[in-house]
Amino acid sequence: MTLDIIVVGAGIAGLAAARALREQHNVTILEQTRMKSETGAAIHLGPNAARLVLGWGCQLDESPHLNMLREADHLGVIHSKRPIDAQADFGAPWLLNHRVTLHKELLRLATTECEGLPGRPAKLMTGARVAQVDTEKATVQLESGEVLHADVVIGADGIKSEVRKAIVGDCFLAKPSGHSAYRCLIPAEKIAADDELAYLLSPTGLSIFLGKDRKLVVYTCTFEGRRYLNVVAAIPDKDLGEESQESWYAPGKVEDLVAAYANFAPHLQRMLSYTQECGLWQLRDQDPLPAWTKGKAIIIGDAAHPMLPHLGQGGSQAIEDADALGFCFDGHGPSDDIEAALARTFKLRYERATVCQEKSREQALGKRQEGGVSVPVLDPMQFSQYIFTYQGASWWAKKVEGEAAAEADAAEPGPPAALGRAVNAHPLSAATTATIL
Repeated sequence: MTLDIIVVGAGIAGLAAARALREQHNVTILEQTRMKSETGAAIHLGPNAARLVLGWGCQLDESPHLNMLREADHLGVIHSKRPIDAQADFGAPWLLNHRVTLHKELLRLATTECEGLPGRPAKLMTGARVAQVDTEKATVQLESGEVLHADVVIGADGIKSEVRKAIVGDCFLAKPSGHSAYRCLIPAEKIAADDELAYLLSPTGLSIFLGKDRKLVVYTCTFEGRRYLNVVAAIPDKDLGEESQESWYAPGKVEDLVAAYANFAPHLQRMLSYTQECGLWQLRDQDPLPAWTKGKAIIIGDAAHPMLPHLGQGGSQAIEDADALGFCFDGHGPSDDIEAALARTFKLRYERATVCQEKSREQALGKRQEGGVSVPVLDPMQFSQYIFTYQGASWWAKKVEGEAAAEADAAEPGPPAALGRAVNAHPLSAATTATIL
């Protein structure tokens, strides 16, 4: 009972999908680049995603576990300092990863023979730029003219997704949000040598410095034995000294980064000046899509639900998408109802991804005035429980599908009981929930 599955895109979403599906199916990954390098930046995974990638076999021993959250103002005055024990509170760690480390681990688990991992390694085709997708036939035509045939096509090809165009057309495009973000990595030894900044390294924490219309989010990560401080600096486009681009790989100017924070404390400006280089990317806003599936194709990750980074759930939600695909295609073969499995994946994933997408948007742009998608009303405590206690697609299916069946039998159905249910977890504060990148 195996399917031939094409995954378009070899980023985090695509490799995660390939890892989740390779155990039972034949997977081919199409990547338009030559995979020479992944960007040097950090990415943190909340407990909801960390438990999934660790369960897949990701070896992330080098990644620090978040154990402190700090909230401060633009002068560096700390207003809140909160110990975090995600393992105890949510059943999984909160991982602070170097992006290259996570990407390499997912690539290893998706495309190589791994001891104890069943199934055939996924085939990776680089330099494979997609020209056209037929969602009914599950075929992909490359710019070279080659046509690849499959049972299922999964679009994990980002905000400029070709697969998304085949599913919903080209009228649903991510628009500039009015904000951009600098990102950089600073060697930890420079921070440790600065008496006013050394506290950022110990304990392993995430610190948020809030100004009137901009902020800094900093946390540690480790790569190849060397420790770094990852910095993300979000500011309005109108105050940029240079033009931002939507590309994750676009360079920025360190002098413009420092100048953008001229009203922040001198030691925070000094921290920014310690970096040798920085990236600058335009933050894009995307309305929730009406559909992720059509025929035998589905989109996941940024292709389906690109979100502003203010909740730090973009990568985590892509990993949840991948896990849901593995669950919904468990035991499926070509004779099974593929479209039904894709529809189930969409139903299991749409609410959680949309909650994160809309909540992230609210932090920078406010609630949509009209035409918005209805999402559960959750206070900060409910939100942290809702997101971080997630146990995977099989667990979620029992909740939402079981509740849907119960509601269908009830004379007066109520809201899903899973949303906002109290658990033994320490809530994040309103400020932290609103500002984590």
